[in-house]
Amino acid sequence: MKVPNKVVILGCGPGGLAVGHELSVNGTQVTLLDRNPYVGGLCRTVHDNGYKFDLGGHRWFTKNEDLNNWFRRLMEGELVLVNRISRICYKGKFYHYPIRISDIVKNTGPVTVLHAGLSFLWASVTGALFPKPIVTMKDAYTAQFGAKLYDMFFRRYSEKVWGKPCEELSADWVAQRSKGLSVWVLLREALLKSNRKVVSLVDQFMYPRDGYVRIPERMAEDITRCGNEVRLGCTVTRLTYHGPNDFEIFYREGDEERSVRAEAVVSTIPLGLLARMLEPGCDEGVERAARALKFRDLITVNVRLHRKQVTPDTWLYFQDEDILFGRLHEPKNWSAAMVPDDDHTSLVLECFCSRGDHIWEKPDEAIAERCVRDLVDKLGFIRDEEVVDWQIVRTIQTYPVYDLEYKQNIATVQGFLQRYEGLNVVGRGGSFRYNNADHSIEMGLLLAQRLLGAEVDHMAVNTEMEYHEEKRGTTPGHDYYRLHGAAPEKEKASAD
Repeated sequence: MKVPNKVVILGCGPGGLAVGHELSVNGTQVTLLDRNPYVGGLCRTVHDNGYKFDLGGHRWFTKNEDLNNWFRRLMEGELVLVNRISRICYKGKFYHYPIRISDIVKNTGPVTVLHAGLSFLWASVTGALFPKPIVTMKDAYTAQFGAKLYDMFFRRYSEKVWGKPCEELSADWVAQRSKGLSVWVLLREALLKSNRKVVSLVDQFMYPRDGYVRIPERMAEDITRCGNEVRLGCTVTRLTYHGPNDFEIFYREGDEERSVRAEAVVSTIPLGLLARMLEPGCDEGVERAARALKFRDLITVNVRLHRKQVTPDTWLYFQDEDILFGRLHEPKNWSAAMVPDDDHTSLVLECFCSRGDHIWEKPDEAIAERCVRDLVDKLGFIRDEEVVDWQIVRTIQTYPVYDLEYKQNIATVQGFLQRYEGLNVVGRGGSFRYNNADHSIEMGLLLAQRLLGAEVDHMAVNTEMEYHEEKRGTTPGHDYYRLHGAAPEKEKASAD
């Protein structure tokens, strides 16, 4: 494959910036374009009146120790360690997540415990004697936990997030997020934890002191320091393919349409949208598949409070259908720098929705009032007089929906994109894959290495079928990224 001299990257999320960062420090000319006036995409930290909050409450954890080393160097001097406490709120009681057997025993009566145990045994026995394909999200969770625990801890929240019954969602999402986790594993964790050779990634994680956006901001700083461009407020409108490794990218900046040529293009634009922006265009079958790749949207509500702390949690998950939001986090629990002073805190509430549905169509004031009422009246978390203010942020194309046809639709679209030599995709939207930020950054770094001539497969990231919350072994691997991508200025500063 020809090593390109000029690369244009569509989108300044973590995946696109990682490609640009790695290429920049290796001397490749790079231009990044993003429609937003800020870098980071979904990894955004909003600043307002001394309050800071992330969209989603992103943490950094990865099983790749080389990537951890790269991350520590990138964010040197800006990281804090956060003790993680994640819990599920179900019918007014709290359960640690990942689920602990002890919580189930403590919070439910013997009838529920017996029901959960028998339903899990039934799922295990019938699965062994009469195996059948695991197709839907319900199939996967029931096989791992049994019907009772699936209904208590997974069905309601999953349907809040995705807006569809679990019977209409693919088991692939469960395989990515909780493969290998089951009641047997939970029992082993409870009884034999001291003998395990598994390092948990649950208990503590690294976090940028001033919000998660500092990760993309740091990458953007290095890119511009290397003499390359990060152009914000630029909306890509179409891509013209003139032949192998010859693209013209048209974008709108203000009222003016401009274009830039490139030998290679890296897209983080939603996969289905990219297919419809290319010239020459796609046929009806590809367009149908592209339009079928749907995303969920998100309304984030930040409620500011004159109060030191509401919960000890890093995340709380809410199963009950009558609570508008599905997840809550308290930024002050992550970093003291996220609030104006120690007498105040804030809560970030995530309302999962789709543009045009009953949640999205509510005015901001109605959403804020409903969330406050849920916090005060239904949950008893806060009092009315503690509320100082609120802010709402609406974000589109947040979560790729793994419906039962998504895999075939992706294959159709990717087959079409392969005709365009020099076109690459990366990131959550670009690959239509439910990546965490570390996955997108790792994909970006590997894609950059491939563009530079290395034989690596960036699309293999986040395809391993094991539980995301743990890693095996403690020995760091070879520090690959230090050899291939540390920013020259930072290395010089370290040497001094």
